[in-house]
Amino acid sequence: MRVTFLQLLLLSILIPLANCQWTTEDLALYDLVEEVGVNFYEWFDIPRDATSNQVKKAYRKLTLEWHPDRNSAPDATEKFRQVAGIYEVLKTAELREKYDNILENGLPSWRQPLYYYRRMRKLAWYESILVLLFIGTIAHYLMMWAAYFEKTLVYKQNVKKSRKGKKEDPAEIDKQMKEALEEFIPKYSELLPIILAKGTVNLCKNLFLTAKDAMTKQDPIEEEPTEEELAQLRRQEKRAAAAPQQPEFKFEVAQGLKAVSTNDPEMEKKYAKECEVVSQKQSGSSWTPDELAQLVRLSTEKYPAGTPNRWEQMGRVLNRTAEDVIAMAGKMKQMKQEDYTKLLMTTIQQSVPSEEKSEDDWSQTEQKAFELALQKYPKGTDERWERISEEIGTKTKKQVMVRFKQLAEMIRKKKSEN
Repeated sequence: MRVTFLQLLLLSILIPLANCQWTTEDLALYDLVEEVGVNFYEWFDIPRDATSNQVKKAYRKLTLEWHPDRNSAPDATEKFRQVAGIYEVLKTAELREKYDNILENGLPSWRQPLYYYRRMRKLAWYESILVLLFIGTIAHYLMMWAAYFEKTLVYKQNVKKSRKGKKEDPAEIDKQMKEALEEFIPKYSELLPIILAKGTVNLCKNLFLTAKDAMTKQDPIEEEPTEEELAQLRRQEKRAAAAPQQPEFKFEVAQGLKAVSTNDPEMEKKYAKECEVVSQKQSGSSWTPDELAQLVRLSTEKYPAGTPNRWEQMGRVLNRTAEDVIAMAGKMKQMKQEDYTKLLMTTIQQSVPSEEKSEDDWSQTEQKAFELALQKYPKGTDERWERISEEIGTKTKKQVMVRFKQLAEMIRKKKSEN
């Protein structure tokens, strides 16, 4: 495992930090000694081996002298605070021992990590950021050089293995190595502050472009169709309404049906009697479209081919004679599909109940009023959709917005197709 110079440097910094344990009292003592700047014993006018009573007596004397209520000096408050701090140090045996050690050995110097830690505690937040940025820049620059030297060593080892036993000019080898490793040489443009600055600028640009795209992107419901596009859509709707879709009829053959047995003599007499009554009433009369449609359903669904007494049963349902049913069925078989469809169109329109008018259907008058209201209340008008709804009179705000969105979507699809 290869140990780099940077790793050794980090270990030399972290090991002393791990072995040192500083309390808040130690840091406060160092700050007080540095702030006062004079010997505590000399200021209290007591010897180093003074007793607690001597310390208290000197403290009372100095508090009376520097109390802000008795002393009008500008620095009286500051001096009074320092006197109280010195008294807290000298009256405690543990802190007094540490202070005596400071008098003998002095405060931590720049060679010790505590020196820098104490100064970092006094910095403002922006000063701390600048210091950390400076340290990070140096560390980053050293790491780039360490990576470069590591690549150099690896390159030399690979060249030595690949060209073993070959005699080549050392100058040529050095030239090739420089060309191969030139891109890995640390550059000032790759320093940490420059990288952070470039990243910040690119981030701001991307945010600006994203916000601009979001602001300029139009919602489909806000796309205003032109008068020409609205007129073209109106013409298309008219053509679609004028040419209704023709129904498509599919004829299927019934399967898996069982023959119906009608061997009951009484039922046969009853059916014969009914047929005589029907023949007297409707024999030779014309067929209505409803009867034709019913004939188709009976012949294909209820009474398919192979059913016993098929024509008689269909005649009973239709109130027709079996001869009339057979004759009309034969005529319908000879009819063309187009004629057959036209014949049943009337039946379909009459038999199928017309659907209730959807609330989304717009008449030509409503569409025209809607287009005029769009021009009267352009985009950006306050309460635009409410006013357009009031202008039309027969549509709600929701229906107006849905209609506008439908038109905009139709225009968008048409443009995409073109």
